[in-house]
Amino acid sequence: MDTHPMDTASPPAVVAEGLAFSYASGGGVQRADLTLGAGTMTAVEGPSGSGKSTLLALLGLILSPAAGSLHIDGAATHALPAAERDLLRRRSIGIVLQDLGLLPFLNAWENVAAAFGPRLARHRTAARDLLGDLGMGELVDSPVAELSGGQRQRVAVARAAVKQPVLVLADEPTSGLDPATARSLLRSLRACAERGAAVLVVTHDAAVTGACDRRHVLDDGVLSAVDARAAGTQGAVREGEPA
Repeated sequence: MDTHPMDTASPPAVVAEGLAFSYASGGGVQRADLTLGAGTMTAVEGPSGSGKSTLLALLGLILSPAAGSLHIDGAATHALPAAERDLLRRRSIGIVLQDLGLLPFLNAWENVAAAFGPRLARHRTAARDLLGDLGMGELVDSPVAELSGGQRQRVAVARAAVKQPVLVLADEPTSGLDPATARSLLRSLRACAERGAAVLVVTHDAAVTGACDRRHVLDDGVLSAVDARAAGTQGAVREGEPA
């Protein structure tokens, strides 16, 4: 039974209804209905070419839907002018890219602070504190080029979460990681949810799916909900080996 905060009376963080987008060359999302509660983690699975990247781009306000509606934190994003959509994306959405997109000439905390813009020193404390919360306290001043793959992943998660966004999107965040590092990364994403974000993870990894509160499958552009994972898995992620 799912007893996460999504079951409270709080309004959903994200509501997508009939969301659709197609490319001239074919593919995309035919229909996506999705509700994400604050403080929850949701997995989206699907084969290559099923529309997962398009769905992330729609939810991340990078693409505008051809049909349907998308509300984020109560805002009807599909009706917003482009400038207001961009502002909402910068303020309310954090994205963990598959290639991470870290800046190699900055250290760990500077990469996190860069989420706010070029004036890094203004956000030094927030960046360093969050990295400490994610088990990176001793590495905040380390150049990212000297960090392990898993440590760089956690820096990327911290950068996505430092503005305390409404929504955090993660694209295959455990790809290429060993099991122990992947568990550490999942704990970092869970920490984002515990800070109040709705976290959505696109994945092929069964361990990631098992760590989430909800599971959806995207096939041929159609998003379908699957029964929530068995109770107890989430606790295993939270109480696993130390980072």
